[in-house]
Amino acid sequence: MDLEQFWGDIFSEESARIRAAWQSLEDAERASVHRLLETIVVDAERSQAQRVAAHFALRVVSEAYRATAQQLEDALTFARRLTIEAAQRLRAAFGQLDGRLKDDGSLVTQADVETDRWLSAAIHERYPAHGILSEEQDTVFRGQEWCWVIDPIDGTTNFAQGFPVWGVLVALLHQGQPVLGVAYFPLLGEQYYALRGQGAWLNERPIQPAALRTDPRTGALMIGETRLFACCTRTLRQGRLNLPLKLRVPGTTGYNLALVAKGTCVGSLDKVVHVWDMAAMWPIVLEAGGALRASIPGGTPFPLQRGQDYKALTFSLLAACCHAALAEFEHRLAFSGQAVRTT
Repeated sequence: MDLEQFWGDIFSEESARIRAAWQSLEDAERASVHRLLETIVVDAERSQAQRVAAHFALRVVSEAYRATAQQLEDALTFARRLTIEAAQRLRAAFGQLDGRLKDDGSLVTQADVETDRWLSAAIHERYPAHGILSEEQDTVFRGQEWCWVIDPIDGTTNFAQGFPVWGVLVALLHQGQPVLGVAYFPLLGEQYYALRGQGAWLNERPIQPAALRTDPRTGALMIGETRLFACCTRTLRQGRLNLPLKLRVPGTTGYNLALVAKGTCVGSLDKVVHVWDMAAMWPIVLEAGGALRASIPGGTPFPLQRGQDYKALTFSLLAACCHAALAEFEHRLAFSGQAVRTT
């Protein structure tokens, strides 16, 4: 970015130039610029011309902020309704073992494919300029400013076998970062959702992870042997985890993370995860107050990378009720390594 050009545009007192400069920023950068403009407006040591230009720019970008906030509220309402309607369509096929194994060993049913197409069509109709990344259709991120990530059936094996823990996951990303997530598990009657900066919710109730205490004498985290930890079957095949916890295997990455977000489990570990398995739950866990780490550089798959085929990228995902617990789990499980890329 040409900083001189950027600030020249911001202080130009021309709405079109300010909006264009604003659109070039990522979310974190926008927050910083907004705070700086607020500071300049009231800074008596600045010239009158600077304060006037900053006030003009602040009015323009604040309008953009409000428009984005309303856009996200509308998108959340849309996504919540979308997951419910998708689940209603899926109920007729629940428990019918008509699946086949994909190249990566995971199961896919005709219901996955049909629901993926239905979700994509509904999103395209409402948001024709938005991108869509989905497990059963386009798996390459094209670099769109707004992009939906969908998993039509989270827990396909459970769904096909008649086990009631399965759901529909929908996320909305802005500049490759999750800003909205909805996960609906219909047979459990549970819809989780989150909007960036507004907390996480289960149905209409705010949620938060479990609270852990520390030993006042040693400062060590008191996890407790009666606490629960969710994991996948691949985790169990590698042997007993070095954790003083009771293990549970719901059979879906999404619900493992939901258990952490609502405080039922203090942590979870999934060994082979695609981005659509957890994009919706990522903001839900973080907005609830939990912590996440993936086995990729930086510990996060976000922002998504333009041109990356996410079908060819899997990673392990560790979640915890707080950052202290995440650090403890990382140490005990020797959690590290790189994402697996296939060709």
